[in-house]
Amino acid sequence: MNVLIIGELNENLLSSSSIELTTKAKEITENVFLCTIGTHETPDVVIEGVKCRYLKTDTNILSTHAIADAVRIFIEQNSIETVILPSTYMGRDLAAFLSVDFDCPVVANVIDIKSVDPFIVTTAINGGKELFNTEIKSNIKIVVVRPKSFEYLDTKLNSIDQNNLLKLNDSALNIDIENINIEEKSGPQLEDSSIIVSAGRGLGEAENLSIVYELAEKLDAAVGATRAIVDAGWVPYSQQVGQTGKTVKPDIYIACGISGATQHQVGMKDSKYIIAINIDEDAPIFQIADFGIVGDVHQVIPKLNSLI
Repeated sequence: MNVLIIGELNENLLSSSSIELTTKAKEITENVFLCTIGTHETPDVVIEGVKCRYLKTDTNILSTHAIADAVRIFIEQNSIETVILPSTYMGRDLAAFLSVDFDCPVVANVIDIKSVDPFIVTTAINGGKELFNTEIKSNIKIVVVRPKSFEYLDTKLNSIDQNNLLKLNDSALNIDIENINIEEKSGPQLEDSSIIVSAGRGLGEAENLSIVYELAEKLDAAVGATRAIVDAGWVPYSQQVGQTGKTVKPDIYIACGISGATQHQVGMKDSKYIIAINIDEDAPIFQIADFGIVGDVHQVIPKLNSLI
């Protein structure tokens, strides 16, 4: 079986989600292709046992249509049978284009590939409470995988090989850009941090987030949030953890003033250690926590900050 992984880059490094997908693909077949997308200044990823290809342009503005067109040609030329994409904005959009190009279904929210013959994947349904197995019978299988579903291997960078470049259809880049908004990033990021301190409604108001940020800084941790405080405008959407946010799997997850609704648990329940701080001893978060502190976050967190 020939498998194609669509890789994404994060600050010129292969994203953790892309590495996870490549690791899983190597477990199910020896014929793994990895296609990364970036500019000509982007370094190229080389992974042992993986055929790496690079889709490069002279612009930071990439049309999904143009990318899909190049990937479609590559799939046809290399008899690709399975395409595995990360559950990101680009991954989901690209899957939709390929689904139309090859007249085949897309299975999203995949957390495991159980078998290859027959090709069966596992998805999480009902907010992650239940698992469902789906057999994909189409000639080309397109699966979109939820982050942190697999382990990952080490990668290294190598100089560019011009023979491994994919071609973009220039006409597909004929788009007018009216505005570009790039969110500024600072400190550890949710996707790759080994420690995450997350805040919920229990903080009371946005001004009280300062104690959470102080704790995160002391622990060199990323700061996460529940949908409630994202919707309230306390923090940007990029910090949201949960079913409609990011899926994380840190070594330590500290939930501050978070009740632990199912939708939030879906995004963090696989953390190695979960520490919960909540004044309500019956809060659902304590059902999955390894260590729980029943207390007021406004008293507990400042005490932690003073002790660290």
